[in-house]
Parts: sequence; structure tokens; C-alpha cells
Amino acid sequence: MSNLLDYLAWRGDLSLERDPFNSVDALLLSTLSYVDFEGIVPPEGKGRITIGEASEKFFSMHSEEELAADKSFINFAPSLLRGLAGSDRFKGAYLQNYINDTDISREIQFSAVEIDISDGTAFVSFRGTDDTIIGWKEDFNLSYTTVPAETESAKYLKAVMKGRDNKVRIGGHSKGGHLAIYAAAEADEKLISRIENIYNFDGPGFNGDEMESPRFRAIQPKIIKLIPECSIVGRLLNNSTEPIIVKSSETGILQHNPLTWQLEGKAFETCDFTDRISDLFDETMTKWLDEMNFEERKIFVDELFSVFEASGCENLSMMTKVGMKGTKAMIERMRQIRNDSGAKVRTLVKMFFVNVNELRGIAAREMIEENTRLLTAAASKIKSVKPKDS
Repeated sequence: MSNLLDYLAWRGDLSLERDPFNSVDALLLSTLSYVDFEGIVPPEGKGRITIGEASEKFFSMHSEEELAADKSFINFAPSLLRGLAGSDRFKGAYLQNYINDTDISREIQFSAVEIDISDGTAFVSFRGTDDTIIGWKEDFNLSYTTVPAETESAKYLKAVMKGRDNKVRIGGHSKGGHLAIYAAAEADEKLISRIENIYNFDGPGFNGDEMESPRFRAIQPKIIKLIPECSIVGRLLNNSTEPIIVKSSETGILQHNPLTWQLEGKAFETCDFTDRISDLFDETMTKWLDEMNFEERKIFVDELFSVFEASGCENLSMMTKVGMKGTKAMIERMRQIRNDSGAKVRTLVKMFFVNVNELRGIAAREMIEENTRLLTAAASKIKSVKPKDS
């Protein structure tokens, strides 16, 4: 089995002229937007820099110790940048039109970069969700509203492609894949005709009525979607494209990391079915969302993430190690939820901890089992308490 870094080491000497662009290349460029290119890649209309030059500048600005200390979900991105910069296939590709807009008060995380590669095409890479609480909440917000990042993605694509006639590919991992589809759907007919493919790597879908619109139907044949066996984010909401299911070296939610996706040569190693955790999440969320209107969905999402935020954790990775103080705070927050979304919130919180429980070693498992026991006990108590009359 091999992964993205192995692909670059083994096949990076093959130019795009000798071996044309493929879906593995698309995943590499989609995840490149996870790199913090602030002060490295010029913003819109301000010039460009090769991947090789960008890598050299990035690693001159960030020490190995600093990068090793990063425990976030996207800490793999610098390694991919180094691999791309060391490959004949991509080191001369140009990066330009970088944007990075993150604002907690607006609940927005939006970043994108354009990559011009040697086959004459442009690849627009939309950055996906990291594992911060705000990032994951924005994914769930998609169930009831147009989020700021969607609007920004459409504006960005139109702006950077204006006045040009070259072919373009669009892609992203996680939320970035969703944004790639949204931006393409908002494009005019001339731009759509220039789009070769739209890549969605384990990104959320859309509400059903959106996918029935003429604009979505126009781009549907261009969409390529891949998800891992235990996909969670990629099965949120509805999808018009039958996904390709990829094998992963990890289990559970850790499969969202594209560095765990397995390859056979220049293709992904695939399988026929998603696993039981992914299916359970999909069935549960689909049923609930079908039963709720947009206002009820908003309340549900706000309540769910208020529980996660009560833990004191900044990201979901930290929540796999949440201690007793954080657990008690989550329990207390759940006690306060007495509307119709309360039972759903408790169920999803429990599902999260059970999922994590399957991923960790003996010591962590014992801690998580205790957290799950406390949460389950609290849920039972909450269920037995009737709301006070207002």
C-alpha cells in the first residue's frame, strides 16, 4: 500500500506530458491549499511564485520544531508541499491569487489558491475544514443556509478566471470540495464550458432542492467525488454524484485525513461499500434533517456545537482527550437543552465518543469509556426531567 507522499516519491519524475493529470494529482493540489501561504504566495493580481520557490520560502519561515509541534488535523500539509516541490511533475507549477479569510465573529473560514500547471490548465484549490470547532460548525450550517465561504468561493472563481480562456479544474478536500461545486454552479455558461472537472474529496453535499436546479444539473457530469470507507463529512446532506469509495490505512473519523488514503500506482485503491459507522451517521442525519425545517436545523446545529464548545476544546482532535472538567461542562450544557433538538444532540455527542473509542489505544479507551458512561448517564437524567412551565 502507498499514500500521497509515496506517489510523489515514485512518480514525481514523470511530467504531465508523459503521464497526464489524474485524480491523485487533483487530491494533491486540493490539499495544497491547507498550507499557510500568508506572505509567500501573492494575492489576486499581485504576481506569482513557483511551488519550488514557495516551499523554500515556507521552510525558511517555519522551523521543523514548530511544524512538529502542530497537532492539528492538517499538519500533513507542509510535507505535501515539500513533496510537490521535490517533484519534476509539479515543482515548476505557479501559485497565485492567494486568499485567506478567517473570522470567528462571521463564522467564516475561506482560503483558496490558483495553481497553473505545465499542461496549460489552471487548478483552483479551495481550502477545506480543519478540525476547529468553528470549521466543523460551518459544515453543519450548510444544512440550513448559504454560508459566507460559499458566497466567497463563487466570487473568487469568477474574479481569477475573468478575461481568460484556458481550461480550468476545480477541487477541494472536505468543505473545499463542497465549495468547488458551489463556485462552479454559480459560474456563467462560458466559464462552465472551460471547466474540465470538479473534484470533491470527502466534502459535504447540498440540500435536495439545490441539486434540482438547472445550474447544478449543468455541472453534474463534471463532478468527481471520492470518500473513504468511514466517511462522515462527505455524507453530510445529499449528493448527486455516486462517490468512489477509497480504502484508508486508518479507522473511523481519522480516515478523513487524505494522507491515509491508499493508492495502487497512480490510482486510488477502492472498495465497494462504506462501513457501518458511516452508514449509521448517514441514515441518522438524513432522517433527522428530513424531519426538520431550516429554522429547526439552525437550532439543532447551534445546540450541538454549544455542547462541544462547552468542553473548552478548540478543535475536535482535542476532544478525543477531553478530561473530567470538560466532560462535566458538556453534561451541564446538555442538561440545559430542553427543546426538541435535545435528544438528537445527545445522540450525536454519544456517537462521537463511541467513534473515538474505536480509534484509540487501551489507556485512551478507558478514559473515553468513562466519558461515554458519564454522558450516557446524564442523557438518561435529562430525559427524565420535564421542562418547567414557562
